[in-house]
Amino acid sequence: MREATGRPPLESVKDVLRDKQMLLLLDNFEQVVAAAPVVAELLVSCPKVKVLVTSREVLRLRGEHEFPVPPLALPDLTRLPAIETLPQYASAELFIQCALAVKSDFTVTHENATAVTEICVRLDGLPLAIELAAARIRLLTSQAMLERLENRLKLLTGGARGLPTRQQTLQGTISWSYDLMDEGERALFRRLAVFVGGCTLEAAEAVCHSPGDSSTGAAQARAVEVLDGLESLAGKSLVCSQEAPGGESRFTLLETIREYALEKLAESGEMAAIRRQHAVYYLALAEEAQLKLRASQQTSWVYRLEQELGNLRAALAWGSTMMDAETGLKLGTAISHFFYLGGYLSEGREWLTRLLAIQGAAASTSPHTVVRVKALDAAGSLALFQRDHAAARACMEESLALKRALGDEHGVASSLYDLGMVTQLQGDYQQAEVLLAQSLAIGRSLGDAEIIANSLMQRGVTAHRQGDYMTARLHLEESMAVWRTSHDRAGLGRSLNALGYLALDQGDYAMARVAFEERLAIQREAGIVRYIALSVSSLGSLALAEGDYVTARTRFEESLAI
Repeated sequence: MREATGRPPLESVKDVLRDKQMLLLLDNFEQVVAAAPVVAELLVSCPKVKVLVTSREVLRLRGEHEFPVPPLALPDLTRLPAIETLPQYASAELFIQCALAVKSDFTVTHENATAVTEICVRLDGLPLAIELAAARIRLLTSQAMLERLENRLKLLTGGARGLPTRQQTLQGTISWSYDLMDEGERALFRRLAVFVGGCTLEAAEAVCHSPGDSSTGAAQARAVEVLDGLESLAGKSLVCSQEAPGGESRFTLLETIREYALEKLAESGEMAAIRRQHAVYYLALAEEAQLKLRASQQTSWVYRLEQELGNLRAALAWGSTMMDAETGLKLGTAISHFFYLGGYLSEGREWLTRLLAIQGAAASTSPHTVVRVKALDAAGSLALFQRDHAAARACMEESLALKRALGDEHGVASSLYDLGMVTQLQGDYQQAEVLLAQSLAIGRSLGDAEIIANSLMQRGVTAHRQGDYMTARLHLEESMAVWRTSHDRAGLGRSLNALGYLALDQGDYAMARVAFEERLAIQREAGIVRYIALSVSSLGSLALAEGDYVTARTRFEESLAI
């Protein structure tokens, strides 16, 4: 094509291409994305022309078809592939090729295969990051490199001199993308870094606004602003959007990108305020979950909190490091039942123990005391579930003393019940009976069905452990009657379990079967897999006692599978 004097070059381009069947390749278009209308104009004027564009962001033209280029395929760290099949994963193959380019005797061995695999995973399968990491193999072993990936942006430098400057370091590449954004996009991008493992749209709207702006009008405006911002960042390949089970969208930053965004958040001076907004949001979510985890929605809420586990841990850590133990204690208390259901007993205890120690003397005033009492109850329960009876008893005794000081009769009855259960498990049946009788008396005076039924149930278990089967049965049957009257299916399941084992010890297999099967029906109805497994195991114990080894084995195998 030759330029014509006084004629716009675009018109000359149209003349050349108008009747040609041609493919135009436009590379790295994000640098001139404002020129997208020129592409649209060409396509209208030249109907046989097709355009293939590589770009960090889409052009948003009619007729445009997006083909995302995902990171390279990654091995599964939980099921490591055999050494000979590792190169089948594109990320590992690239690492090996680039490592050989700088160290000709590099080989994947049994000693370094795990490290190579984890390097690829930690670098999110990003080709440039893997190339830069592999170039370090001339100085560092794979294991040594892996240990230094905590700060990958400083490690991954030294790209080929023939590459553009922005591609010679990982930080340079991400900075180049960051500099192309407007200020609103930059603010949202760096604030999203506070999330660990991604977030929902609702969470992003709640956390990523300017600190201190909480008016209703501002909330409505930022909902639109955050949605548009997320769409823009996703279009720029800086945010990944995926549909979670249940149809909700979840937005994540690759960990390599998130590390850069965290640096920018720290530089902005907003880190403390955004982390506080993050902690406040997840405290509200945890307090909502606290009720749902003991109801029919338990299974869906366990899954939801599993999805948010990284964020919950980050919020707890903020409560610990920023000395805001009250927020941390409230959060730890609210999700303590999730820690039990999810199998995170030790972790839950560690968080609560750390936060209780930080709060310390601050618990001397009444509002702080209430928070401390609830946290002590939660920590005691988790210790009890792990059969750490001494630690459980210490928490419960401190809680009881604080409740008495607060004049909380309901709380006193609940702590007496807890202590009665612990002392019974420690074999002190006489003291257990005293504590449970006191709890029952307060429960009756308050008309509290839950305290009455629980105390009766534990008195039944205490009598059973001492061989007083008649008293045990009377207590358990009365407990079940209270649960049925109050329509508390979860409580009824606990008393049915106790009655089933009492009947089993008495040789009343028919009664044991009725109790265990009703309990299993209740647990299947609630969908609580942990309790379903225990109920199935109980039926296995019954079959074993009856000498039906085939059924017993089937039940135990089913329970183990669950």
